[in-house]
Amino acid sequence: MTEYILTLISQTNRNIFLTGKAGTGKTTLLHKIIATTYKNTVVAAPTGIAALNAGGVTIHSLFQLPFASFLPTQSAPPIVNEHLRFENRVSLRKHFQMHKNKQQLIRNMELLIVDEVSMLRADVLDAMDYMLQFIRRNHEPFGGVQVLFIGDLMQLPPVVKQEEWEVLKQYYKGMYFFQSEVITKHPLLYVELETIYRQTDKLFVSILNHLRENKLTEEDLQLLQPYVKPTFAKQSKDEYVTLTTHNAKADTMNQHAMQQLRTPAFAYEAEVIGDFPEYLYPTDKVIQLKEGARVMFIKNDPSGEHLFFNGKMGTVLSLTEDSVEVLLDGGQPINVERYVWENLRFRLNETTKDIEEEKLGTFTQYPLRLAWAITIHKSQGLTFEKAALDLGSVFASGQAYVAFSRLRSLDGLVLLSSVAQNGIDNDEEVIDYAVNKADESQVQQACEEGKSQFLQQTILQTFDWRILSGEWVQHCSSYTGEIGAKSHYKEWANKTAAKVREVTEVAVKFSKQLVGYFGSEAPLEYIFERIEKAVPYFSPLLSDIWGEVLYVQAKIANQKKVKEFSQELNQLSDTLSGVLKHLFRLSQITHLIRLGKPLTKDSIHNDKLQELRIELQERALQRLEKEQLFVDTPPEKAPVIKQEKPTTYDETLRLWQEGKRVAEIAEARMFTQRTIYNHLEKLIEQGKLPEDLITELLSAEAITELTALFDKTEDYSSLKSIIEATEERYSWNELSLFRIYYKKIAN
Repeated sequence: MTEYILTLISQTNRNIFLTGKAGTGKTTLLHKIIATTYKNTVVAAPTGIAALNAGGVTIHSLFQLPFASFLPTQSAPPIVNEHLRFENRVSLRKHFQMHKNKQQLIRNMELLIVDEVSMLRADVLDAMDYMLQFIRRNHEPFGGVQVLFIGDLMQLPPVVKQEEWEVLKQYYKGMYFFQSEVITKHPLLYVELETIYRQTDKLFVSILNHLRENKLTEEDLQLLQPYVKPTFAKQSKDEYVTLTTHNAKADTMNQHAMQQLRTPAFAYEAEVIGDFPEYLYPTDKVIQLKEGARVMFIKNDPSGEHLFFNGKMGTVLSLTEDSVEVLLDGGQPINVERYVWENLRFRLNETTKDIEEEKLGTFTQYPLRLAWAITIHKSQGLTFEKAALDLGSVFASGQAYVAFSRLRSLDGLVLLSSVAQNGIDNDEEVIDYAVNKADESQVQQACEEGKSQFLQQTILQTFDWRILSGEWVQHCSSYTGEIGAKSHYKEWANKTAAKVREVTEVAVKFSKQLVGYFGSEAPLEYIFERIEKAVPYFSPLLSDIWGEVLYVQAKIANQKKVKEFSQELNQLSDTLSGVLKHLFRLSQITHLIRLGKPLTKDSIHNDKLQELRIELQERALQRLEKEQLFVDTPPEKAPVIKQEKPTTYDETLRLWQEGKRVAEIAEARMFTQRTIYNHLEKLIEQGKLPEDLITELLSAEAITELTALFDKTEDYSSLKSIIEATEERYSWNELSLFRIYYKKIAN
């Protein structure tokens, strides 16, 4: 099922609800998707801590949503009392006044991942949907963004006050995210992961399944009865963590246990740098510890040695002012290092048009929490070998299931009170929604159907240049009445707009032809051939127009009173680079599909766009320099001898000659390693680097292996067979450089 999900993300635009019982690997799959997807991706969650754990941001901060209930209507929202506020579509719009960078981020978003969706309210999702449609100027669900919802609805539910619900129930059947207006009208593909990795005890798994579905049997209750030990909490059972319902109860238990220890206390204060608000703190700012204290790790071991994981228990062995040693349960003593949490936001890279993470602040603290007791809420996502469950005050559906499912087996279970069937109910509406789950054949069918739709949408969107054309019409009309420096460029604007109009008209005709091909079920290979020819036709025309804009930008760079004109040119440049980005990407996508290769972050990249921008900027500067040669120079002044500006390749050469390696150069220049390899090839071609450069990058054994392979290969103009023969142990770039070396030694 995992491969289907990765395909649904990379080769379809389907909106998906990914669920699974506790321990089925939802979080692992989330991280894999983020690491491999080529789509501009943003991760969000309903709460700050959930967002921090997922490496994302809160839904409210991302979409600038107010902390008020939302009514999916144009009608004026009711006034209940001064403490309760409602928004509707009209009033919500005033919150959409956002900075241009935020708008561009949202407009360039392609995949939105919402984690811990069980806590997402229906009205918040509808507000998010309306905002996306409004800002993206797209009336499709979520403004055309693909959305992946991840979570287990049998766990913690959305929170709504009764007085809010009295109004909201006029618009919603319930508050779960799937009861939102947008999902009611546009159902999700419901996919469930079924293999449980946390529990292997079949009897325990059966009880969990019954508990999850609100179907505990008398036999289940009898099986659980021997684990009921009401006086257990008063005993000293160090290896057990007590899971309880309320923060106050957990805090009281922990403080009481700490007071019983006669060892000295040490206080460790977190280092907070930059913007890291208190509500995001993953643990206490000041941690009080004593030797003998029970603690729980709240992060996985970042060293890669897997000594501990999120939820691993241990006992404090020794403390000093700047060190903490913990004896792991069933393991070894380790010195705990401080961990750095990052508060992130997403921003759009203006050059590449990729969405990137930006670090706002950090929180550095030992990844520990006192753990004689913790709340069920904070235990979500954790795994324990032994736990005592305090379910006497369960107040929300799903709490009991979350608590039980933290354990690996019945062997580590203690119940502090008898399990009451009426105390662990799950909402019937959640159970009813589960009937929408797709089986494997339906998921496979969705993949196949989605691939065709995705390809068609991608092609049509790539050649839809209405925004580009409209911006040029608007720009030309802005010269009316203009008398400043901008007025000198009116003729230039009209000529360039004519080029835009001409190329756009051809794109419209081509797009209509493609629609016809899809409608007539023309062979996909024929469509690919048309695209293969179209990209080299359109890209030089668009590059020429982009180069004109970059030239004028360079020309006015040092002029005064041109701020507004400069901003207009920036917008025109941004739109052109976006059009070219999608054109180059379409070429990569169709090429990979033809080869049957996966669409990933490694196989689809923006190097070509970055290199084109640099090349066009250099051309613009060279053009300006040539023009300046014709400017009259006063005879009394000696002519200025201008040094030739180093090219982007020369800058890479300089860093290489300083002894930096490919990865270091890429980091220093903020390029991908692929781009730097391309620069090295160009420098070899120019004679500035030796043809045997690859011998400095690969070991002697690798050179010997590749030489033998190339000796056996009749045609190495294509490197595909070499890549397959070496099982992808060498990158395409390394093999390309080796090919240059091989040609030299072969001759």
